[in-house]
Amino acid sequence: MVRTFFVLFALAQRGNFHNAVSLGQMDTNILHIQVTVDKVLQNWPRAFSVFMKHKTKCPGCFMQQFCTLKDVAETYQLSVEKLIEEIINVSKEES
Repeated sequence: MVRTFFVLFALAQRGNFHNAVSLGQMDTNILHIQVTVDKVLQNWPRAFSVFMKHKTKCPGCFMQQFCTLKDVAETYQLSVEKLIEEIINVSKEES
């Protein structure tokens, strides 16, 4: 499945949103906050250990195909940046 998404880069001080930038096709082989848990586990199987380390119930959950890394971070009160960094680090060990 290929999705198109947009990112708004707006300056808080100016409050204008006309500087929208289309980044084109969403590549699920690139780790970002909108990738679902299901896609993370498909593309980076060792990420399982990161979810377990943080005592999440994500692997095997019926919602894993809908929940994004952002959702996981918010639900389990984790830093999304740290979560992504840990997944990247554990995935590098695969190589």
